[in-house]
Amino acid sequence: MSKVMKHSVFKDLAPAYIDKLTSEETNEQIEKHMNQCEECRNYLNKMKGDLFSEDENERRKDKRNIDYFKKVRSKNRKKILVIVSSLLAMFLVLITAYYFVFVNMWLTSSSNVETNIQNQGTMAKLLFKAKKDNHYIILTDSKTDEGYTDTIFVYEKRNDFSTPAKLLKDGTGITFTFADENTLLLYNGKKKKLTDEDKITIQYKDKTDVIPIKDLYDKGNDAE
Repeated sequence: MSKVMKHSVFKDLAPAYIDKLTSEETNEQIEKHMNQCEECRNYLNKMKGDLFSEDENERRKDKRNIDYFKKVRSKNRKKILVIVSSLLAMFLVLITAYYFVFVNMWLTSSSNVETNIQNQGTMAKLLFKAKKDNHYIILTDSKTDEGYTDTIFVYEKRNDFSTPAKLLKDGTGITFTFADENTLLLYNGKKKKLTDEDKITIQYKDKTDVIPIKDLYDKGNDAE
């Protein structure tokens, strides 16, 4: 490198000099040239100003990006909070419903229930009624693939003064409709030929009763 630095060489070296990538010897020549050349000195200062502006713009851009992500994160946090709160509220509702429907309802003992069959024409109703005051019977049932009830679970509930409970004070039951002694009318209008294997299972807390469906039929209908 010559001792007198040319303007073109100075301008080529200026970016490296600003980034402190030039050697000490080169730095000395650059600084010596700047002391002697106002044009190159102004060129270098302008380049530093431009780089500073670019850096400042980048910092502002980064700050905007950071602020944006903060806002997004804040919104997401609020959304998550709303979702969690909603799920918690739903959970509390389900727990409350579970308590009032199931904890306050239990599979009853057969001794607490009056069970009888009420026949009216070709219809037979298995009726269950609680023996204790302010107690009610609630039935859940399962059906066969053909649609008729073959299993009844007998639950007892107490201290329920709602309108549905009041309707159950005289008992609740499940009705079967017959075409004749050996034929059951299904809910879909079809007929089911009964055999000795077609039975109803009644599940209490303390025992299980099994009744052939044929036994529900009032044979007095045939006499008529």
